[in-house]
Amino acid sequence: MRKKGLRAAAEPLLYLLPAIIFFIAFTYYPFLKTAISSFFLVDSMGRAKEFVGFENYLRVLATPQFRIAVKNTIVYMILNAPVSILISLILAIIANKPTRSSRVYETMFALTMAISMSVAAMIFRMAYNPSIGALNHILGTRINWLNDPGWAMIAVSVIATWLNIGYNFLFLLAAVRGIDKGLLESAEIDGAGIFRRTLGIIIPMVSPTLFFLVVTQMAKSMMMSSLALIFTNSATLSTTANIDTMISYMYKQAVNNLNYNDGYATAIIAFIMTFILMLISFRFEKKGVHYN
Repeated sequence: MRKKGLRAAAEPLLYLLPAIIFFIAFTYYPFLKTAISSFFLVDSMGRAKEFVGFENYLRVLATPQFRIAVKNTIVYMILNAPVSILISLILAIIANKPTRSSRVYETMFALTMAISMSVAAMIFRMAYNPSIGALNHILGTRINWLNDPGWAMIAVSVIATWLNIGYNFLFLLAAVRGIDKGLLESAEIDGAGIFRRTLGIIIPMVSPTLFFLVVTQMAKSMMMSSLALIFTNSATLSTTANIDTMISYMYKQAVNNLNYNDGYATAIIAFIMTFILMLISFRFEKKGVHYN
């Protein structure tokens, strides 16, 4: 009996063992190694030479390019996460009632999921072209969207917002369709308009899904680097600081410049900022999320 009990207790661990090994090898060990190495002077081969304490962190925090990257990351997160979720919620409410043609527009709303970020970046790069781009032609402006410090991160955020709409839409559509139809019909009979039904019924009922999307979108936004790297073509930091994020700055320092000292310190700073943001987000879970 005792052997059977031990076998039953060990069986779930055996199923989880491949995932545990994967996380240890590719997540926890690299993170621990990066955290330890950030306190050392590291040469271009990645070898730790001398313990320097917080010197790497102080140097990174005092670098103007890094401070711009932090500002860009925060602006990107504020513009991307809420806007994409809001647009997706509106589309989900519009597509709530299934019809004969609903599969067509549902597919169209979710189509951005099938487009890679690099392809979207190239399409928008042409649209943002200051001379022949469609956006300036439509608006009647001559803005250099990706090089103007006032517009660069807004332009990048628009691309990310567009790409994230399809993913958010699928989650929110499932959540909205899961609401009791009788509840919405009763509110409509009582004279509640679409705006009041959305604020009073739909948003509270889909708040768990909204919370999940907000948290994941903020975390993804804090870790964004691909769009910045695509548009800057791995150029030097001095010419691309306008759209650098913390992670793209880290990549350029560690990979392009072989400056692992600043790269490791930047990675840990980005992790700490994201971790604090997640803690703050979960503080609001009990107040704003309704699971019943």
